[in-house]
Amino acid sequence: MTALSLPWISAIFAILAGLIHCYFWFLESVRWRQPAAWQRFGVKNQDEADTLAEMAFNQGYYNLVIGIGSIVGAVLLFTGVPALMLFAAGLVVMACATMVVAAVILLISKPGFLVPVLIQGVAPIIALFGFFMMHAV
Repeated sequence: MTALSLPWISAIFAILAGLIHCYFWFLESVRWRQPAAWQRFGVKNQDEADTLAEMAFNQGYYNLVIGIGSIVGAVLLFTGVPALMLFAAGLVVMACATMVVAAVILLISKPGFLVPVLIQGVAPIIALFGFFMMHAV
């Protein structure tokens, strides 16, 4: 594996996907009880938001960890240290694949949430596409 094991465009989109998921953490774990946060997730009122608060808090930390994994993995791929790069490739692929699967599940479970599906899924799909295309040859 070389230092260019991830095309720059893929690295940028892996980092972008990670930043988006870190923003989800902020909404779900830090600002959840504010209407501007929970309304973005289709929650109808404060009582419903309060009922979902613990679940949102947990989901937020899931998003934070997966986001950080994508960012750290994309950065470590360019270290030139083979062992770190192998670890980094695993981080990027696992984090971005999980994001894509979650976006597909959201699309299936809430077909009217197309914009959130695209926000959640497009960046990691681009990152994975570039990564796999580079390694397919």
